[in-house]
Parts: sequence; structure tokens; C-alpha cells
Amino acid sequence: MTYTTAIISTLVAWVIGLVLDANIDFGDPLGFLCFRVLFPVLAMGLCILKALKNNEKK
Repeated sequence: MTYTTAIISTLVAWVIGLVLDANIDFGDPLGFLCFRVLFPVLAMGLCILKALKNNEKK
């Protein structure tokens, strides 16, 4: 897994979170559920875990 894959997957996760925050009306006074923060953190965490797993094999 390269840096480019990690960056692209994080940006795609942010866009997906942004779209979901804008379109899901949960009744939160701020108007969003913080998916635009949650999804990129999860994506980068998965990229880091995969890199660590691949590093142990070498």
C-alpha cells in the first residue's frame, strides 16, 4: 500500500462523509453527524493497519 492509495482513500471517505452529512437529517442542531470526520479517520486507520501487517510479513 502506497502513500497515494492512503491519500486517495482518505479523500474519498471524506467526500462520502460530506455527502452523507448533508443528506441525512438526524435532527441534530448542528445539522451533521460528523461522518466527514469519522470516515477519513477509519480509512486512514485501516491503511495504517494494512501497512503494519505487510511490514511484519517482510
